[in-house]
Amino acid sequence: YSLTVEPGERTESGAERGGDAGLKVSEIASPSYYRNPNDPDAGSVSQTAVDRSRLPDVGSLAALDFPTIERRKLSNGIEVVYARRSSVPVMQVAVEFDAGYAADPKSALGTQSLMLSLMNEGTTTRNSVQIAEEQERLGAGIGTFASLDRTTISVNALTPNLPASLDLLADIVRNPAFESSEVERLRGQQLARISSELNNPNAIASRTIWPLLFGAGHPYGVPPSGTGDPSVVAKVSREELAAFHSQWLRPDNARIFAVGDAPLDGLVGMLEQSFGGWKAPSGDVPRKSFNVAVPKSKSRIVLVDRPQSPQSVIAGGEILDAKGRDDLVALLAANEVLGGSFLSRFNMNLRETKGWSYGVRSSVVTYLESAPFSIRAPVQADKTGDSMKELLSDMKAFLSDKGVSAAELERTVNGNVRGLPGSFETSAAVLGGVQNIVNYGRPDDYYESLAPKYRGLSATDLDNAARAKLDPSKLLFVVVGDAAVVKPQLESLGLPIEVIAAPVLK
Repeated sequence: YSLTVEPGERTESGAERGGDAGLKVSEIASPSYYRNPNDPDAGSVSQTAVDRSRLPDVGSLAALDFPTIERRKLSNGIEVVYARRSSVPVMQVAVEFDAGYAADPKSALGTQSLMLSLMNEGTTTRNSVQIAEEQERLGAGIGTFASLDRTTISVNALTPNLPASLDLLADIVRNPAFESSEVERLRGQQLARISSELNNPNAIASRTIWPLLFGAGHPYGVPPSGTGDPSVVAKVSREELAAFHSQWLRPDNARIFAVGDAPLDGLVGMLEQSFGGWKAPSGDVPRKSFNVAVPKSKSRIVLVDRPQSPQSVIAGGEILDAKGRDDLVALLAANEVLGGSFLSRFNMNLRETKGWSYGVRSSVVTYLESAPFSIRAPVQADKTGDSMKELLSDMKAFLSDKGVSAAELERTVNGNVRGLPGSFETSAAVLGGVQNIVNYGRPDDYYESLAPKYRGLSATDLDNAARAKLDPSKLLFVVVGDAAVVKPQLESLGLPIEVIAAPVLK
């Protein structure tokens, strides 16, 4: 076909055509590598031969250059931790509190999650619509987040709009209104999330295993999603939400992290205007108590009966003699070989060889005060017992005579070393790295020191780390599935079995 471009019109690239009216595409000189399929006289264009008998060479690998970390303090004592990254005119600022879902009252699980969802839904001077409109006007985004260990309210802001964005962030952090109609609206949403979890076998497994492993009195012995107990969420009052906010979200329990292109002195001046006048309430800063005995390790199976489930979810776990703050590089690398990657022993066996699962993973969960080992394996219902036998067999072999091979070591080391620079390509990723360095008590050059640490690992190092911490005889299993189908399979394992009903939202 022919395409005529009139003078003054724009091509698809946006360029304007001038005096070439009537010029047809077929008359425009084609690049040398183009062959017009409608031209019978056009010959084939020669191509450079490509040797496909070998993989292309790996390009040069640049070492990670993590931004320098700087520190200041506001007049009220809040520490500011900053990493300058000048590639884009954007600032990431996070106000972090030593709270997290572990701070939820054990008699009122779900309080913090509801409180956090209400933070940007109205303050004493702005309603939810005004907050949304101001974020849009500033090009800013304010969000809330909690893990088991920390609670964070953050803003992603354009640097020229940073002062006004920080003022909005400070208002949300310091002056939430917890307006009654918003409480009721968000209460309904949280109950809907809990209902969704109770219809998801993976979420049921998570909600079940953590309280069993740590015990109901331990700060970590709670459902890790933080959505909590539906009976609590259904009746918690705005006064209780405000009391939790006042108790935990206070300046003497806060630290501010920031990443962006603004000079630190200027940033501190803006933070001082927004947060420097924030005064701590009377009374001591609350502290989570981890001096709580956990249940004695005992290998057993808790079967959550979910009739007519076409598959089962196997969740295994044990509490290791370790904390997330410890140096766990060798143990984490060993876990990658056992179950922490696609090519791991667990996944290659149950997914690729047996075809019983879409994917199996294990992990060493690095909470600040504990590092539990976790296995997650969704499998065919009729292969639940066989899958558990394979998991235990693989783990025992890995910890005895079939440790890390040379190929597995090379793959694990290369993957971690080569992936490091790409792990911090965004400001948000750098912010997360800075938070990890501070919260876990790492040196400021921690991430830059990881590559040589990985290169120095031997297969024996990984084997020793795994054998010192992991013990398959201490694994607690939670299995979510159809008890009528699954229980007879599990009985052949010789472990105590307790059958409980699947939780329901009342």
